[in-house]
Amino acid sequence: MFSEGEWYSFTVTKVIDLPGSGKQFVLTHESGKKLLLPCQFYVKYNISVNSNIKCRVDKINCTGQIFIEPAHPVYRIGGTYSFRIKQITHSVFEEAQNLTVCDIFDNEIEVLVPKGTIGTGQAEVTLKVLGIKKGVPILSARAKWDICPDTFSIGLEILLSLSKVVVIQSEEYYLLKATSKCIALLKVKHYKHYGFKEGIPIIARYRGTDSKGFLMVDPEHPFYKVGGVYQFEIAAIEEDYSQELDKGKVAAVYDRFGMKCGVQIEDASTYGIGKSISCRVLGYKKGRPQLEIVPV
Repeated sequence: MFSEGEWYSFTVTKVIDLPGSGKQFVLTHESGKKLLLPCQFYVKYNISVNSNIKCRVDKINCTGQIFIEPAHPVYRIGGTYSFRIKQITHSVFEEAQNLTVCDIFDNEIEVLVPKGTIGTGQAEVTLKVLGIKKGVPILSARAKWDICPDTFSIGLEILLSLSKVVVIQSEEYYLLKATSKCIALLKVKHYKHYGFKEGIPIIARYRGTDSKGFLMVDPEHPFYKVGGVYQFEIAAIEEDYSQELDKGKVAAVYDRFGMKCGVQIEDASTYGIGKSISCRVLGYKKGRPQLEIVPV
């Protein structure tokens, strides 16, 4: 029913207070499917009960959980807007500097920009909105980076090495470098179990370059190999809302590092919690294997 990147209309039916999660808007789709939206991030959106809002499906995880983001009252994805500059600081990258700007609601946002693009005493800067997350725009400088001279083919395996761990917007990242100036950033929380070490080559599959010129890669898993078949124990049977409503199920399993994964199943009645299933590894996503069931 729902697809990543698509927009859907919802009606706000009520507000509930969940212990440990706070107040949540209950959003109802025309299909009858209900989703929750945390109130705390959208106080200035003027969302109220009985109002109709449009939301973008940002992600459907491997177990079918849906993550949505309502349309921003001012900013549109792909648009360019003027933002007030608050401060400029040094960056962990030689070619860049950190720029802190304020949006229309006075949220402070850090942006990585090429050196020399912000003039002395400049009060505002035009930036592109790449996305919205929890009510705050994700921004990018419009200037061309040219920090990676290499051209790779999608799916090509490339060699990287760990340079260091850096902190960007309070998030830890592994900074990986190719033999040229090309850089990849991977969130530590997704790949801590990979055991990256300086001086040890990292084999990764290239899947593109982002708007900032950084490589998007999927490192080879330390245990699971693409095409390999492994045994997993079913921990739960959950709904898969990436398929037609109530017609899809996923078996939730945990890999050898305790990372939760999901695999689509056709007939849930033939599977049970605790049952062992054979799965083939199709690839990797955020440090977890992507799986499909191998028929017995």
